[in-house]
Amino acid sequence: MTADGIVIDEQTNTLTIARHYRAPAGRVWTAWTDPDAVARWWGPHGWTTTVERMDVRPGGQWRFSMAPDDGSADPVHIVVTYREVRPHEQLRYVDQFAAADWTVTGDGVLTDVAFTADDTGTRVTVTAAFADRDALQQAVALGMADGYQEALARLGTVVDTH
Repeated sequence: MTADGIVIDEQTNTLTIARHYRAPAGRVWTAWTDPDAVARWWGPHGWTTTVERMDVRPGGQWRFSMAPDDGSADPVHIVVTYREVRPHEQLRYVDQFAAADWTVTGDGVLTDVAFTADDTGTRVTVTAAFADRDALQQAVALGMADGYQEALARLGTVVDTH
């Protein structure tokens, strides 16, 4: 994918979001792997992300909650389990909804985040693979694509150089 944007592919049951940043891969990588940095951009506008744990290594977990700033809904808890970590190049993980005690409540989504450096910065490509077409359609209906796109725009405010 060369352009920024979203691709919903019902043949492969994937959702792909890409965005280019005017920042080196190291800076973008840090924004994805440092708990303080992640809390500044992860999630949609009007929501606060709280990182409970971030252990970026194969088998490690990132546990976080997101809650609307206006208190209009209960926090959403997510457990991410890293499968592959290649610094400045790739994160592969499964993210799953969880209860407030961090007990996983769903099958999860296999997610691949690629960091591709070029002469002008770094392209981040997020690909979420769903179990089937229904799971993909449900995620899209719940706003996952728009949420990722908004979060990646917020990431730009953290990493882009001007």
